[in-house]
Amino acid sequence: MALRTYASVLLRQSAPEGVDWRTMPVLARALLLTRASVLPLTIVGAGQGLLYAWWRGTISDTATGVSGLLLGLAAFLGANLAHAANNLANDWRDYKDGLDRPGYPRADYSPHPIASGAMSSRTLLTAIAILTGLGALLGGFTMVMRADLMLGLFAVAGLILSWGYTDPPLRLKRRGLGELSVLLVWGPLMGGGTYLAATGTIDSTALLATLPWGMIATAVLFGKHLDKIEADGSRGVRTFVVRIGEQRARAGTLALLSGGYICVALFGALGIFPWIVAPLAGFGALSARAALKIVAAPRPAAPPPGYPLWPLWHVGAAFLAGRPAMGALFVGLILGTLLGI
Repeated sequence: MALRTYASVLLRQSAPEGVDWRTMPVLARALLLTRASVLPLTIVGAGQGLLYAWWRGTISDTATGVSGLLLGLAAFLGANLAHAANNLANDWRDYKDGLDRPGYPRADYSPHPIASGAMSSRTLLTAIAILTGLGALLGGFTMVMRADLMLGLFAVAGLILSWGYTDPPLRLKRRGLGELSVLLVWGPLMGGGTYLAATGTIDSTALLATLPWGMIATAVLFGKHLDKIEADGSRGVRTFVVRIGEQRARAGTLALLSGGYICVALFGALGIFPWIVAPLAGFGALSARAALKIVAAPRPAAPPPGYPLWPLWHVGAAFLAGRPAMGALFVGLILGTLLGI
């Protein structure tokens, strides 16, 4: 029963069918409320920097003997804590702004921390502060041990873009800049930051290597905004997807996903990634065809029987379409390191 519960929370962002989420274990409820099902975006985004450094053989200890691997892992964990905190912060801000209420997709597809009655606004802010503080401690640890202000710049830039996604004065989502911020955060800032923490150096190739996953993470956000296009448009939330319209946004989502796969394969062929990544990306793209077809088509008027995420539709398809690319990157970098290719 416990395994079924956690699998449903992490893979479907919902309680198992027929189970009231309020009766789940505390940890399962916490994972559900923080939307831990989307953390694989950060696991790959931050993890690829560490794996890339491992493959290139550039992980290095500090001058005082602090392990580069330890610092890379600290940056990786800090990024995931920051993502969880940011999910909760976005929920708090959108609830305060009157968006996340019944009838708005976020409050309908999965329990909202406040709207569902799971916690008060004060408790939510406390949870955000704790997660943010832990992430900041890990980031500060890597910066101090490396004695490198560049790490601080990466962290601050990521924090500004992540919190500015919904919060004033930036409100990037409402200005049509949220998608660009995700490309930057889940691409060069996250992967490059972890690489820098593990190696003490950064170069243009290491930053370029983060582009494919940044594109795929952005495609997932496109899918999410596609599912909310009517709700956002009617409430004055002018995301980039709202601004360009539903048909162009579907084409853009497909282009980002396709571009991500093409870049992964191309980088493998060019030696930026291990060559084995290229065929893995090809096989991954073939396995993603069904999900890509869903991305390319309009959303149905009603969900199929048993579908758990309605009214979300395109975001789930985009996430599933990007999952084989995740496997190609991780497996390819691990095999490339272990086999020396």
